[in-house]
Amino acid sequence: MESWLEDIANEISVECLPESYQTIAELIGVQNALKLAAHLGGLTFYYPVLDSLVRAKRDERIKQEFNGANHRELARKYGLTESWVRAIVQRKPAYEQTDMFES
Repeated sequence: MESWLEDIANEISVECLPESYQTIAELIGVQNALKLAAHLGGLTFYYPVLDSLVRAKRDERIKQEFNGANHRELARKYGLTESWVRAIVQRKPAYEQTDMFES
């Protein structure tokens, strides 16, 4: 960020920003909200839901922590249903799955 912009950012409060930026600034700070505006300003931007950002790592951890009988414990820990935990631990990695078109 340009030094002049950093100086100005230090003088701006959350309430001085447009309403659409206030929630972001409350979460990450005014200076970081302005950095986002500098990089993404003018774009239509979609931010994926948290689950899609962490799903692969979460599923990997569930498989590592699974002991054969702790479906309920893992479901509570990760905010999932027991059925979903079962599906995760039974799912094969992509490199182990067979190709349905393979002869």
